[in-house]
Amino acid sequence: MVFLIPVLLLLCTMVLTRWVPYHPRWRPLVIALNVVVTARYLWWRSTETLNWDGGVGTWISLATYGAEIYGFLVVLHHYTIATRSVDRTTAPPDAQFSPSVDIFVASYNEGADILTRTLVGCQAIEYANKQVYLLDDGRRPEIAELCRKLGVNYIDRDNNRGAKAGNLNNALSRTSGDFIVTFDADHVPVSSFLTETLGHFRDARVAQVQSAHHFFNPDLFQDRLRSHEYIANEQDMFYHIVQPGRDVDNASFFCGSGAVFRRAALKEIGGFPMTTITEDLHTSMMLHSRGWRSIYVNKDLSAGLAPESFEGYVTQRRRWSRGTMQVMLLRGGLWLPGLTLAQRIHYFATLWYWLYGIPRVIYLLAPLFFLLLGVQPLIVRDMNDLLAYYLPHLFISVAAFQLVNRGMRRIFWSDIYESCIAVQMAVTALMFPVSGRRVHFAVTPKGDDAQKTGGRSKRSLWIPQAALLTLLVAGLVNGAFSLVSSAADRDSTLINMFWAAYNVIVMVFGLLLLRQPPQRRKAPRVERAYPCRVTSPAVNIEATSMDLSETGMSFRLAAAQPVPPVFDITISSPHGRSITVPSRLVRSELRDREVIVAAEFADRTQEHHRRLIELMFCAPDSWDSDHGIAMDSSEHIRRILGSIKDLFSRRRALRRMAPRFSCDLPVVLMPSNKSAVTARAMDISHAGIGLVVPRDAHVPEGAELTLVISWNQYEHTTFEGHVVNVQGEKVGLTFSHLSGYQQADLIKHIYGRGDAAAAERKVA
Repeated sequence: MVFLIPVLLLLCTMVLTRWVPYHPRWRPLVIALNVVVTARYLWWRSTETLNWDGGVGTWISLATYGAEIYGFLVVLHHYTIATRSVDRTTAPPDAQFSPSVDIFVASYNEGADILTRTLVGCQAIEYANKQVYLLDDGRRPEIAELCRKLGVNYIDRDNNRGAKAGNLNNALSRTSGDFIVTFDADHVPVSSFLTETLGHFRDARVAQVQSAHHFFNPDLFQDRLRSHEYIANEQDMFYHIVQPGRDVDNASFFCGSGAVFRRAALKEIGGFPMTTITEDLHTSMMLHSRGWRSIYVNKDLSAGLAPESFEGYVTQRRRWSRGTMQVMLLRGGLWLPGLTLAQRIHYFATLWYWLYGIPRVIYLLAPLFFLLLGVQPLIVRDMNDLLAYYLPHLFISVAAFQLVNRGMRRIFWSDIYESCIAVQMAVTALMFPVSGRRVHFAVTPKGDDAQKTGGRSKRSLWIPQAALLTLLVAGLVNGAFSLVSSAADRDSTLINMFWAAYNVIVMVFGLLLLRQPPQRRKAPRVERAYPCRVTSPAVNIEATSMDLSETGMSFRLAAAQPVPPVFDITISSPHGRSITVPSRLVRSELRDREVIVAAEFADRTQEHHRRLIELMFCAPDSWDSDHGIAMDSSEHIRRILGSIKDLFSRRRALRRMAPRFSCDLPVVLMPSNKSAVTARAMDISHAGIGLVVPRDAHVPEGAELTLVISWNQYEHTTFEGHVVNVQGEKVGLTFSHLSGYQQADLIKHIYGRGDAAAAERKVA
């Protein structure tokens, strides 16, 4: 009967995870239940399961228990901030409050394409009393020329002392605006950025206003695991749950980009601190210690690039970890006078979080001590105890974690996020006493640099994961063999095998992150639904955009019509921006009874480029969305399995130049020097046709032939065709040497245009 408990708990969890994201009033109840059940489980762990036999077994058992205590404390702090927030709406600047603003874009080695987006976005910010500066620590003549063309101020220096912080301080000494805005080189602001942030500075004690970040490319996990449709960006939980919760206690901090500072406050602390590699966190702590206030605006007011390679992801997280330890421990951040108790707790929690690599490695290794060495990390004398104590803790934790995080994070994905770099993060933490004083700023590769580094997987990245996975598999195999032995402790073996099996799943997902899929797009695309019009001497078609980039776009036609190879497309946004760009047809396909067209922009001018960037990135509501993705556990598992299937399936991408419509038409093929073949057309476009031919018909790929299509008993048209693919009885052809009459006849019969025989032809 006891085995029904986990089944019932699983069903309850599925119900909770399906409905609780829509009912915030349930959060306190579910959180309280989670804390009580977990405390009960930890008490059982401390009194019944620890290995006190001495030697290695005791140390491993205590380390495992300590890792669980660490996780419980992290979750407790998260619960205290994740359920709170404060309304930060404010009046925009007006005639009585319109101070001067200097906008700094700090750069070191980012390419011109990335910088162009950001600089154009900064210029498009709707505020008159502003100046935009590019701070080039790479001292590149081509970037100076780019700034000249765009009309942006350019600042460089003759050294790189202090890295990004030194770069910002150099600009501070050469400018005079009342307020400073900082953006990373890849972060593009929306036009209302200052409208929604600057008004908070009417309070004379506000030193810093930080806004949420959006990432317009899929993060590493969404991209490599093809999961962007059902998991939120990995950093959404921090920007939309953690930071708003800290803001309640005046403890939100600078995130390196998308922030506004009062110059007087920065001057009071001597500018951006240069003695650590995380000048952002350090700046906020120093401001808070002087009694200044910080404000957090929980709205995506800028969009940047998430790390595009596994190496870039590891580089970024190790820098954040070591920099946090530098601020807290070497620079006395935790003991700064003037910090409130709540601020000290929140900052200590930040330091505490970055130790996660150590407990994660313990979780991964613990079952192996039993499966490979016979050393028990925990002692379970009765399997019923495990079902009674651990499973309630597990299932209610899953439900509560998803509820508190509004569907932005699940425990399973947190395990993957942290486990995939656990070894590197553990080494960073353990080596801090030796390497902590080094102030070496490692730039996260973006754009072309990310593609170059992503193609070569360093041994330090994949060997830890491969070694752990090998050991886990070996442990599972050894455990399976030991189960057939009558001397084996079956309960302990099964427990550790299930534990190791879960770790194997996590590590396999981690290894998949090392994949580097080919980058086919020249520029990132963002989803945009704007009214469009396709025009040429022959057509005038209404359409709606689906996605937009600086080099091309996709759109859906209002009605099925042929699109010419070359045309102009006019794109208009609801915010008054519009552009007309010469374009070339890339493909045109039928999806769900809609014609979807992909186009490439031709002869794009600098003005075209600017307007496209504004359409893509600068609308005030560009990134407004519900970041949480609510779905029940069964649906989530189904999506994960679908992603795994997609990862290992090979699909031949079809790039049709015209949409194909289903049909059932008789066709006669007349190959040269061969007898005629009767076939049936299964789909047709004004560029090609798909046929089903008899089994004994031999139609070779690449063949040129004549075909006669019978539209009805009265109308027939003869075409020349080229065989482009053959798959068994299915043959694909493209029409060649079409005359004007033939083209018109195809369009008339395919698109209907008043043709009374459309129903008879059964053309969908």
